[in-house]
Amino acid sequence: MSANQNSSSASSFDISLEKSKALVNYSNDLQQLDFSSLGRSSSSDLTETVSTPSLSASANPNPNPYITSAAVTPDFNGDGKTDKVWVNSQTGEIVVRLMDGANIIQQASLGTYDLSSWNYNIADFNGDNKTDFLLRNKTTGENNIVLMDGTNVASFAPLDKVDPTWTSSIGDFNGDRKTDIFWHNATTGENAVWQIDGTTVTSATVLDTTSTSLTPAVVDFDGNGKSDIFWRDQTTGENKVWFMDGPQKSEFSLQSQDAAWTYTLGDFNGDFSTDILWRNAQTGENKIWQVNGIIVTEGALGALDSNWTSKIGDFNGDGKTDVFWHNNATGENTAWLMDGTTVSSEAFLPSNSASATPSLGDYNGDGKTDVYWRDQTSGADTLWTMDGTRATETPIADENKLGPEWYTA
Repeated sequence: MSANQNSSSASSFDISLEKSKALVNYSNDLQQLDFSSLGRSSSSDLTETVSTPSLSASANPNPNPYITSAAVTPDFNGDGKTDKVWVNSQTGEIVVRLMDGANIIQQASLGTYDLSSWNYNIADFNGDNKTDFLLRNKTTGENNIVLMDGTNVASFAPLDKVDPTWTSSIGDFNGDRKTDIFWHNATTGENAVWQIDGTTVTSATVLDTTSTSLTPAVVDFDGNGKSDIFWRDQTTGENKVWFMDGPQKSEFSLQSQDAAWTYTLGDFNGDFSTDILWRNAQTGENKIWQVNGIIVTEGALGALDSNWTSKIGDFNGDGKTDVFWHNNATGENTAWLMDGTTVSSEAFLPSNSASATPSLGDYNGDGKTDVYWRDQTSGADTLWTMDGTRATETPIADENKLGPEWYTA
């Protein structure tokens, strides 16, 4: 009997947690984070918190969770508008900025961390449509949940320690709209899932061990609101899926893809099932897998040379994710509006600096993905407010510029 089958017969959290002894390190020498500074005003080298208008929530009209979920794109006050997380590479300070288009309505520092040890996932652990953090120490194995309410820390809690060889991914495996954690050990192939409610781990279950050549990604291939696991062997091209129902899984193989192909996840037909954009940088080929359970419909797209890189958004607000392309050599940009496996519209957008870095989100809450451009050298950032393939550019105000030591996703 497999580990997860054993777990399904367990009737209490204690039994489930007992099964995770191989995963969880209960060392008593925890070096806890200093949370005394969480939620304080930004440090003196940042613009201080500006006057704050009403933060009443506004409904984002886009139905697709790839665009609107606070666990996918940062939205700390639940107003349907993408916010920004900034990290200072020199000091380790993390700053949250609440955004309204190109305007900053409030900001605060979450403190300073050793970036060589600490990293984070964004999540929504309590299902309030406001982005939270999972803070993980890659050196000590410490984990902390930070529940956010705007720029304020509503609650925080340390979780059990997990050996640094394990990595965390965010999903929702029981469909309760509260983020869970998928754990994977690339060294041993071991896997586990923690189901979470707020700051409480309600179930911790060891799953089957996989080949160490397989790399996981969290998806939802059947569109039932419960996360699944897509496994890819980048060397052999093998692909398979675990369809998840909480900690229970059903495993199926998918068509292999040559190792030259890499992938980006999206939902190109708007059915809430994860689809795959496959890209072959060697040949420039691109294609879509439209996935419905284990049924895959493939469609070939146009070719682009290896200088082009892709990101996923929804630029016309139809609930179907589109593809944004940026040329890292020339600074050219183009958008493909998608309808399943078909490019319904293609347009070249204005060019900009080849070194500018785009990050995508819906900064004005109109249901259409916008593009935030970061100039890492000058800090002269701009926002493209998108309406289909039309871009309206607004510069970030000079007083809100951040120097080259600040990075954002």
